[in-house]
Amino acid sequence: MELKLFRSNTYAGEKFRDKRNARPLRQISERKEHSVNPFPKRGSGHGIYQYENKYFRYEGQWRNGTKHGHGKLQMADGSYYEGTFSNGEIDGKGMRFFSQTGSKYTGQFVKGELHGRGTMVYTDGSMYEGEWYRNRKHGYGIMKTLGSNSSEVYEGSYDKNMKHGVGTMMYAKKIRSDGCRNGDRYEGMWVNDMREGRGILYSNDGSVYEGNFQGDSFSGRGVMHHISGLIYDGLWVNGFPEIMATKLKISFDNNSEIDKKKKSPKDKTKVSIFQGIGFTVSVECLNESNRVILDQGREIRLTVGFRYYPPVSDNEKEDALFDMIEDDVEEKPIETPFGYSVVPYPITDQINFSVEDIPDDDEQDDPSKSPTDPSQGPTAESGDESSDEKQENTENDKEENSEEKDEEDKAEGDENDESPDMEKENTVPQFPPITTLRTKDGLCKWDDLHLTPAPPKYRPFERMEEQERLKSQSKNRSRSKELSTPSMGRPSVSDIREQGSRRRSSIKNTTHSSMFDKFRMKKQKALEEKFAKLGEYVLIVEDVTNPPFMNRRLEPDFLLMKLKQPPKEFKRESKKSRK
Repeated sequence: MELKLFRSNTYAGEKFRDKRNARPLRQISERKEHSVNPFPKRGSGHGIYQYENKYFRYEGQWRNGTKHGHGKLQMADGSYYEGTFSNGEIDGKGMRFFSQTGSKYTGQFVKGELHGRGTMVYTDGSMYEGEWYRNRKHGYGIMKTLGSNSSEVYEGSYDKNMKHGVGTMMYAKKIRSDGCRNGDRYEGMWVNDMREGRGILYSNDGSVYEGNFQGDSFSGRGVMHHISGLIYDGLWVNGFPEIMATKLKISFDNNSEIDKKKKSPKDKTKVSIFQGIGFTVSVECLNESNRVILDQGREIRLTVGFRYYPPVSDNEKEDALFDMIEDDVEEKPIETPFGYSVVPYPITDQINFSVEDIPDDDEQDDPSKSPTDPSQGPTAESGDESSDEKQENTENDKEENSEEKDEEDKAEGDENDESPDMEKENTVPQFPPITTLRTKDGLCKWDDLHLTPAPPKYRPFERMEEQERLKSQSKNRSRSKELSTPSMGRPSVSDIREQGSRRRSSIKNTTHSSMFDKFRMKKQKALEEKFAKLGEYVLIVEDVTNPPFMNRRLEPDFLLMKLKQPPKEFKRESKKSRK
């Protein structure tokens, strides 16, 4: 029996309003014989429909036998759409769940596709909110990508699911292939998901780059304001400056006009400086072709070092332990290209010396100004050529030995007497150290530099003197062994007389030279309280830009300096120039 409905539609299913079941001759739109009840009266209203392939199931509003209004389309794999239908199509606002990815979209649809404004929430918590075009991100949107510790946020234009146009990116903590990390922020142009064109990158460490990008890297003209203070303005290639400085070079001037008149030394790694005369040091930033690179704001440190002497101990546990403790306290030695290491020595630009303060070389070497003139010493006595000559020589030897011993005791007593005074007078003035400088157009310069007097108990000097003392002791032992070796056969009277005369003259010369050396030592100590000790020093310049620009530091440069007393003509020329 046929059951007729309005608009010539038929319905196949259970009995409707107490009427019998019947097979329909004609079906309504989208309906098969598998349809389940309830179905709305006259094909409109709320109904449930199971598709023939059993993959889809619809429950919702109908109008004239088509899905229309609010409904839910369920799929066999767990995916579903719930929202607005229009004339049998997914169209309008709704929510789509994708079971394979776990993502959920809420927003506008057109003919079953994501189209218009909507929000996609991904399984890892990431979310895109913005415009869509035929299932792809297109137009303005905000993409928040969640990571393990932080998120990455992009706000700007999209084209076919890729960043394209003007946009702002806040990068995540994870370091990417383009070097960006958490806190870095980019504002500018994008092409096919990459930074391309004009833009600004604000790094999380405070550095700022403004310029052109290509392939996600700095490329073309750009300015980098590095957090260390360095500024680079120029061309970039593949993320690096087109021309970068690689090393430092020292230019030296000892400010001595007399020294300039001399021929330039063949060895340019060694120069002369003088006590009381300031010198000037300039530093250049060079590339591999020795061309000056116009770096702005690179921080350069200048230091001076004195030769490092390892600890000297007499194989005693206490001395070895003391040296070990002091080695931990003092600064680590600096390697140099001159075959030895150095430790820092103080240098300053805060000393002002007058011409009268500068030591005169004549005063150092003139023995007539010593307190005891060797010419005024006792003369050698000539002995009688009698038969008692041997006895007299023996007595003279005894006297000479006693005199030598008295001289040694006296010298030791003088040293002991002088030590308290030296401790009291050991007030070496301390001067402020020089500061680091920043380059301007690839250059920096220090003027009027002076090596300061050595600080109290400067370990390298003490160890150097200790080594010299040990060497002299070993030499004296070897000489005493040679003298104490007995000669073969019985010496003659003339040999004994000649030997005694030699010993007396050597003792006299030793006495006079020791007194003269004492005077020189006192004079030298007085000078060392005002000036640096004569000898070799190493000048070192280093790139201490922190953090390093582009993770690179320039190669340091070294210069060997020989500290000397000023030339004799210096005072005369200075006084003439003052007059």
